[in-house]
Amino acid sequence: MIPSPDWEVATAHFLSVPPTEVLIASDYDGTIAPIVEDPDEALPLAGIVGLLGALVPLVRRVAIISGRSERSLRRLLPVPGLIHIGENGVGETTPSEKARLHEFQIHATAMAARWPGVMVEAKPASVSVHFRAEPQVAAELERGLSALIAGSGLTLVGNRRVFDIQLRRAGKVRTMGRLLHELRPAAVLYAGDSRDDARVHRCLAHANVAKLCIALRSDEIPERIFRSADVALDGPRGFGEMLGFLLRRWNGPAPGSSRD
Repeated sequence: MIPSPDWEVATAHFLSVPPTEVLIASDYDGTIAPIVEDPDEALPLAGIVGLLGALVPLVRRVAIISGRSERSLRRLLPVPGLIHIGENGVGETTPSEKARLHEFQIHATAMAARWPGVMVEAKPASVSVHFRAEPQVAAELERGLSALIAGSGLTLVGNRRVFDIQLRRAGKVRTMGRLLHELRPAAVLYAGDSRDDARVHRCLAHANVAKLCIALRSDEIPERIFRSADVALDGPRGFGEMLGFLLRRWNGPAPGSSRD
């Protein structure tokens, strides 16, 4: 959906900030790319990469914060100047942390073997357990994974048909706090479709910045979870239309056009 005049009134504070003072940040899966059964096939919606590239020189920064690895994000979004923050911003891990994650991966792989459609993905600083092919096992899987990490210093983050197991010091809320501290934007747009993204919205409600918190609707996450969102849009297509609206609003060049 294209934002209406009523939407502009509701977000007048955000829109009054010059784009050079704006931080744009978003999730990847379900926000930039549609959710698909195989995570490796979750490609950006057509046109969004060009929109992100056109916005990068206009705003303070554009950042993608995802449970995916940084390597995966860079492969999927080869946009110069984009900040790729993988594994929700955990950064480097210690030998002890690596050992805990590896031990969890071994036990999780053994447990997941009972469900052919459940896949365990080991990443440099976290482990993702995907159940997109078997959504009916979500509750039982979550109970089993929670039992595995009890007392380990790891935490489970439930997102859309995937459980991310990460270190307690990681998380999108902490990463957003770091970006606010380092970049000092006057306004922030944050878009996402998961419970973790809703936590970022709640965090921004208390930040001293103009904000535009965007929830991406889905059948998997109740809309009431996003009570701190300013706008709800229909998936990556709706988010792409929003980015296009902002690009036109800020008089940026259309993707693919020449620049003087």
